[in-house]
Amino acid sequence: MIKGLYHSATGMLARQRNLEAITNNLANASTVGFKAEKVVFRSMLDQAVEPHPAAMGQAYPVAESANGGLTENGGLKHTGNPLDVAVQGNGFFVVETGSGLAYTRDGRFQLNASGELVTSTGYRVMTEQGMSYVPDGDLKINQVGELYLKPADAPAEQALDRLLIVGFDSSTKMSHLKDGLLTADQEPIQLELPNLHPGFIEESNVNIISQMADMLHINKLYEAAAKTILAQDTTLGKAVNELGAVK
Repeated sequence: MIKGLYHSATGMLARQRNLEAITNNLANASTVGFKAEKVVFRSMLDQAVEPHPAAMGQAYPVAESANGGLTENGGLKHTGNPLDVAVQGNGFFVVETGSGLAYTRDGRFQLNASGELVTSTGYRVMTEQGMSYVPDGDLKINQVGELYLKPADAPAEQALDRLLIVGFDSSTKMSHLKDGLLTADQEPIQLELPNLHPGFIEESNVNIISQMADMLHINKLYEAAAKTILAQDTTLGKAVNELGAVK
């Protein structure tokens, strides 16, 4: 009886985590470069959750994030902006935050008042040589991430630096932060030939219809688990009361 309660309760927790991910995905369906979070289920020996002798050896479902959605491309939208660039495939831009480096697929870049290349939310974009200042002139990014500048007083373009584009192994666990940023639990791999599209931005890869369908299905599973807990609790209470009344 107690084991049944554990099974249902952990199932509800797993579905709740799934619903949280879907809600966040839907909220970011129009966020540039956003990658949908997917939740998968694995089994955990319940003694790691509740070391009860009667529950030893039982496997319960536990939710954890998966990177499947992070590797799926979003649609490309042409902007014509020379500082916009989209990544396709396994690739992320690297940005500097107040708490360290983070990763993003939002390639809406611009120059701030200090002449630094930053994201649309103000994070400094990392380059291979650590360029911190862009001189006056027309800046553009080519298909391999190289930054070229045409100074106002010079006829030819000058190569300045190259965007730092990295990828991750499929086993890497990535987590969402604010402003469309991601963190990773493993070190990235620098990509020599990233798949870039200057003058484009990548739209969110969230499929709204699919997410809504998943939400309805998971809600039903959550409600079923809740009803199961109620039924088991009622049965357990009746058994305790009846056994307690036996003389």
